[in-house]
Amino acid sequence: MNIQGLMKPDSGGDIEFPRTTNRAGAGKLSHKVEITSQTDKHTSANHVGQQSNIPRRENNTVLHTNPLRRYCSDPNLAIFDNRYFLYCTDDGLDEWSSTTFSVYVSDDLASWQRYPALDLHDVPWWKGEGGAWAPSIVRNADGRYVFFFVADSQIGAAVANSPYGPFSPFPEPLVRQGTFNCHTIDPGVFMDDDGTSYFLWGNGRAWIAPFSDDCTTFDASQAFSWIPGNFREAIWIHKRKGIYYASWSENDTRDPEYCVKYSSATSLDGPWSKPCILVQQDPTLHLYGTGHHNIVNIPGTDEWIIAYHRFAFHPNGRWVGGDGCHREVVFAPLHHLPDGSLEEIHPQVGSYARLLLENQ
Repeated sequence: MNIQGLMKPDSGGDIEFPRTTNRAGAGKLSHKVEITSQTDKHTSANHVGQQSNIPRRENNTVLHTNPLRRYCSDPNLAIFDNRYFLYCTDDGLDEWSSTTFSVYVSDDLASWQRYPALDLHDVPWWKGEGGAWAPSIVRNADGRYVFFFVADSQIGAAVANSPYGPFSPFPEPLVRQGTFNCHTIDPGVFMDDDGTSYFLWGNGRAWIAPFSDDCTTFDASQAFSWIPGNFREAIWIHKRKGIYYASWSENDTRDPEYCVKYSSATSLDGPWSKPCILVQQDPTLHLYGTGHHNIVNIPGTDEWIIAYHRFAFHPNGRWVGGDGCHREVVFAPLHHLPDGSLEEIHPQVGSYARLLLENQ
């Protein structure tokens, strides 16, 4: 049976918080891991030269307004081996100060399992000066999974043999702060039809560079940048029927005009079409802060899904203070129209659910 449609709050969106430490057979949802509490400090033997007094920060408040049942933002939805994997910022802390990443796994976008992906205390170059933000994932030519993340306003990379992680960080950042003319955050990867992968990143200016086959290095001399529309952050590229679509967020996450826009082109070199709205807030439904998205195709189909974040829904209006640190992730179907444009996403209370079938 194909589950397909809006998932309203409290309708099958329970996230089952893992309670055991059995990681054998990671491909099975029945194997769960323990998520330590917010008050615990990281005491792993892999702790590499970090300040032991930096706490492991996490907000485990249970929400009833999104399928993950918790504060999350900056989503990167991927499909591996007929299963959804979601990598995102664990939100709900002042000044975006979470120090951990999780991976969420689902068959239908409605019910999710959570596993630990990476703790910044295990990152050798992290100085404790910035939180864990905006992750992204790619399966490289070697079949390994490369996890990109932001810490200390630098972009790091980590690798694992499974999309479940946990991921082992590289000893140095992939992109250091100040190397390029932008705020060094919001990594992403675009894979073209010919197998060439491109690294995407930047706040204030969008950057793109061809990746190595293993998606762990790139030639800085081949990187180029542009500022699409009133670009602020979260550049994303997908391609359908020979048309490239670049999409991004404009304005600050706390700004009433925060939204997702897109342009299209027949080449990555452009020219790009006039930017159009893809997702914007709907005050009549008390849905605010809609932005920072990614787009994924369901393999073997022409179905596309967009994941984006917004202020955690409250029926009485905007999140108290509108601080931009208490957000939730939701999903929606994305439709390509006959003229090559994208149909605007109209936010709804609740979230989209779509069961992956055996042959997908």
